[in-house]
Amino acid sequence: MTLSRRELLRTASAGTAMAAITPGLKVAFAADGAADKNLLVVLYLRFGSDGLQMIAPAGDANYISNRPTIRVRTDGNTPGLGVGTLQGVDFFLHPATSELKSLYDAKKLAIVHAAGLRMPERSHFECQEFTELGVTSSEKMPSDGWLARHTKALAGAPTSLATVALSSNNPESFLGLKDAVAISNASSFNVSGGAPNATVIRALNGGVTPYAQEVIQTLDAISSVQTGLSKLSVDNTNYGYPGGSLTTSLRSLASLVRMNVGIEVAHIDMGGWDHHQNLINDFNSRASDLARSLGAFWREMANYQNRLTLVTMTEFGRRFRENASQGTDHGSGGYMFVLGGNVNGGKIYGTWPGLAQNQLFNGDLDVTTDYRRVVGEILAKRQGARRLDLVFPTVKYDPMGIVTGNDTGTIGGKSA
Repeated sequence: MTLSRRELLRTASAGTAMAAITPGLKVAFAADGAADKNLLVVLYLRFGSDGLQMIAPAGDANYISNRPTIRVRTDGNTPGLGVGTLQGVDFFLHPATSELKSLYDAKKLAIVHAAGLRMPERSHFECQEFTELGVTSSEKMPSDGWLARHTKALAGAPTSLATVALSSNNPESFLGLKDAVAISNASSFNVSGGAPNATVIRALNGGVTPYAQEVIQTLDAISSVQTGLSKLSVDNTNYGYPGGSLTTSLRSLASLVRMNVGIEVAHIDMGGWDHHQNLINDFNSRASDLARSLGAFWREMANYQNRLTLVTMTEFGRRFRENASQGTDHGSGGYMFVLGGNVNGGKIYGTWPGLAQNQLFNGDLDVTTDYRRVVGEILAKRQGARRLDLVFPTVKYDPMGIVTGNDTGTIGGKSA
C-alpha cells in the first residue's frame, strides 16, 4: 500500500494542518553567521481594493460629486488622514488606517497612486491572472509567473524555502517555480495527527520508486520545518495584531524569518475587497484590518526591518462613481503601498491623472504608473536582480526613487 503525493497533501491539509511542498525539496537551515537575506513580501489585496477610498482626493469637486454618500471627508467626526499633495491635489488616507499614517509619518511607508495595469478588462480572474503573470491583456501570455521568473533569474542557487506562499496553495505568480512552498500556518505545518501519522505514512512508502521517494522527501521537509519551529523562543507578545487570516499569515511569516532558513520572497493574500454595496462599513473593517496588521507586523519585525520590503497590489481599482447600492463596481487605476526599512517613505509617488470626465479611462481612474515599474525597482535595488529583462521583458527599468539600494548593472533599462 502506498500514498500518492496528492493523498499525502490531502492528509497534510486536513483540519488545521495544511502544507504544500514541491517533491524533492529539503529544507536547509542557514549556517550560523550566514549572510542575511533581503526579504520581499508581496501582499495581494484580492478582488479590487478601492484606491479612491484608501487614499482619497477628498477635497476634489469631481470626487465629491461622484461619491456623494461613500466618500472620505476632510472634516466631520471621522475625517481622512492628510498625507500631503501630489501635483497640487491634497490626499487623505482612510480614517480607519491610523497605523498606516504612523508608518507614513515615520517615512517607512510610501504610496503610489493610480497604479496597476492599463487595460480594458474588468474581470477579477482575468486581471488577477494578468498581474500575476506580469503582462497586460495585449501582451503575449507567458508560461510562468513574474515572481517565478524573478527567483529563477537571481544569481546563485536559492536556498530551500527561499520562496514561500503563506496560504494553502501557491499563487499564479509562482507558476513555473518548482521549489515554491505553500504554508498556510507555520505553527501547524505538519500532516494531520503529527509525528505518529507521519511515521505510518513513511512506513507505507518505503520503496525506491520516484513516487515513494517524493513522499519521503516531503515528510523530511515537514520534519525539518517542525525542528526549526521547535528551536524558536516562545514569543507570546501580541504586537497589536487584530486577529484573523491576515494576522495568521503575517505571524507565520515572522516565524519563518526568525527560523533563518534563507527566505527571500513571500506572498500573502488578503481577500474581501469586492465592495459592490454598503461600502462604508465593509471597507472600514477591511482597511482597519490591513492597517493594524501591517503595524503589528512591522513591530514584530523590529530586528529585521532593514531587510524587509513589503509591497501591496490589487488587480484593479474601482469605478469612480458610486453605484445605487452605495458601493463601487470594477474599475481601473488602483494604488500600491511600499513598506520597509529602506523605503523613502512619507511621500506619494506617481502621476495624478485627474478626475475630470476627459481625464478618466473608460469612466475610471486612469493608470499612470505600471505596477511593474514599482516592483522592478524593488527587485533591482533590494534583491539584487540584474536581469529584469527576463522578469518583465516589455517594461523598461525606470526607478522612481521609492527604495534605496544598489542597482548597478541592471539589464533592461537606465542602469544597464
